[in-house]
Amino acid sequence: MIKIKDTKAVIFYFLMSIIFLDFGNQIRKLSYFPSFENINNSVFQIVHLNNTGSAFNLFQNHTLFLSIFGIIAIIFAFIYVMFNLSFKKDKLVLFSITIFSGGTLGNLIERLHLGHVVDYIKLNFINFPVFNAFDIMICTGIFLYTIYVLFDNSDKVTDKNGNNQNNL
Repeated sequence: MIKIKDTKAVIFYFLMSIIFLDFGNQIRKLSYFPSFENINNSVFQIVHLNNTGSAFNLFQNHTLFLSIFGIIAIIFAFIYVMFNLSFKKDKLVLFSITIFSGGTLGNLIERLHLGHVVDYIKLNFINFPVFNAFDIMICTGIFLYTIYVLFDNSDKVTDKNGNNQNNL
């Protein structure tokens, strides 16, 4: 029998992924309204760009590959949440994976439905590729998970004096 580590974590993962997916989708819709394309200031502007690649315009015209990669990433994230995370102990990891999954799912749905991802945020103060809310979620999730991995001390074994006993 399959044993799920923490049912609350799995439920949280599903619900929050849906919320982030909806949030990103609502923001994406702004790029379809001509009045929002008039937003142009020194920081950013709203544009409408159909992107057949991934972040930073990598893998242009490889929609099938990117779709399969997205599906695999979401499956691995779900399995990781289901069998490894506890809602009480692993909130940052759970939150970071959830944000990542919501963004990945949003881009995946656009890729499967439209054949491309709609990017619409263009930064005016730096030469940077156009991106969307789902991209922000993916990068934020990866950033938070990286912070967790770099600074998590829960696995360190210490002696009675507080000295690190892990073998490096």
